[in-house]
Amino acid sequence: MKNSACKTENGYEIIGFGGKPVNVTDRIEKEACKCITESLLWNPNPKQFNSEQLKEIKKELPLWVAKNVKGFSAEDQKLLEAQLEKMNDKELLEKLKYKFSYFGKPASEEIPVYVMKIESVWAYCPNYSDEYAVYGKKDKFGFEFYPLKDKPNYSIIENQEWAEEELGKK
Repeated sequence: MKNSACKTENGYEIIGFGGKPVNVTDRIEKEACKCITESLLWNPNPKQFNSEQLKEIKKELPLWVAKNVKGFSAEDQKLLEAQLEKMNDKELLEKLKYKFSYFGKPASEEIPVYVMKIESVWAYCPNYSDEYAVYGKKDKFGFEFYPLKDKPNYSIIENQEWAEEELGKK
């Protein structure tokens, strides 16, 4: 492991959402992951988006670009919509590059973040599927880890400010 900043006396830990340390020693040693910072992990085999998520990204990306890319016209937006519509899942996945992972509200759930550069602006696309799966599930005593009614409505695409504020990373 090249970055030893996340090594503690108890093993390698990543600071999860809310500051809770998550032991990632096994992941780092067995899965060839590495720590980027005290809160970010690089995983050589990150969880990919499924077809339904890619469909949502295709739908949301032109709207996101119109709000976040200066000078992006309505005509440009229609052109991007048409290009995305023609793309199959494999082609879109090739454009979404894995950047890093972090740990979300259920601190044991890794959230991989993918990026795509449009014009000169980076679009950050977190894959929340593992975190979503925890909502509504119960522990051995029958208590829900996170009630389904409290499941957040996460954005699919985030901007540079989100990355800097949430992750401390550009």
